[in-house]
Amino acid sequence: MSSRRNDMGLVPVPRELNANAKIFIWDFDVAALFVFGFAIGIMVGSLIVGAILGVLFSKAWSKIRQGRAKGFGIHTLYWYLPGKPFRRSPESFRRNFMG
Repeated sequence: MSSRRNDMGLVPVPRELNANAKIFIWDFDVAALFVFGFAIGIMVGSLIVGAILGVLFSKAWSKIRQGRAKGFGIHTLYWYLPGKPFRRSPESFRRNFMG
C-alpha cells in the first residue's frame, strides 16, 4: 500500500480523469509511430534511417493531430481501417442473441 505513496506519504492524484496513455512524456500514438519508423529502419539495415523516419512520422502525426479532439487517432482508425475492427456493437437488425 505504501508503494503508491510519494515521499510525503500522500497518494498522487491524476490531473485529468481521462488522461491519454503516455510513454515517458510522449503520448502513446506518437511514441508508437516513432517505434514503427525505427523498426522499418532496422528492417532496412540502417538505424540512422530508422531514427530519422521515426522522428518524421511522429512530427507529422503531431502536426496533423494538433488542435483536434483527444481521441482523434482512434476515431481516424475507426473510420478508415477496412473491416471496422473497433466495432463492438451488434448489427441493428439482430433481435435474438445467444449467451
